[in-house]
Amino acid sequence: MLKKINATLIIILLLSVYGQSSAQKNNLKDFSISATFSYTNVARMYLYPHAASVLLRESNVPFNDIFSYAGELRYTISNPVILGLRIEYMKETEFGRNLNDPRIIVEDGFELIPVELSAYYYLPFSTQDFKFFMGGGFGIYFAKHLRKFGDAGLEKVAQKFAYGIQVQVGMDYLITDYLSTRFEMRFRDPEIEVTSKYLQEIVHYKDLILQVDTNNFDTRINVNGVTFTLGVAVNFDLPF
Repeated sequence: MLKKINATLIIILLLSVYGQSSAQKNNLKDFSISATFSYTNVARMYLYPHAASVLLRESNVPFNDIFSYAGELRYTISNPVILGLRIEYMKETEFGRNLNDPRIIVEDGFELIPVELSAYYYLPFSTQDFKFFMGGGFGIYFAKHLRKFGDAGLEKVAQKFAYGIQVQVGMDYLITDYLSTRFEMRFRDPEIEVTSKYLQEIVHYKDLILQVDTNNFDTRINVNGVTFTLGVAVNFDLPF
């Protein structure tokens, strides 16, 4: 996937250099603030990323049909190149049996906050009402491992710096010069490694009293699916 992302970024750069078209900015404002709702088709969480056994190291909890929310500020830096800063919130959990004790049903999951800086290029075939764009950029990712069973508590101890590149294609439909709807399709492949630990050694689960290891343990979260986004944007110029 990363090779495809790199190829797309090269295409975007070439379009930005050679594809200038003054007609594209006619009814565009300098700023745009959007609120969007997103759907990501798949993600995975690896519970033993440093295990000696390959089978255990590659075992994972799959997550499907993940919904998230995002806000983005875009600024027209030149014609027709746009700069955008996007913040997203994603949370997903699944129920499954504990590998060490099948009697225990565990709710495992993750919380993820992507912060992504992107450059967008409005494509030459855009019209006054339909603005087709493609873009790409750099993202940093903040994550937390979520786990619930009984009264067990989990806290985040540390996280390795997680970053990656992402690309997207999309379309804005201008209802008016100041209001538009937005559809995007985003491709990214971040891997985030998080260190966590249990808050207490004794856990009460139904009628069981369990002892858990309170040492730190690592988890790797990989969101490698395609993200589809639908939302609205308010477009405006500053009064000065």
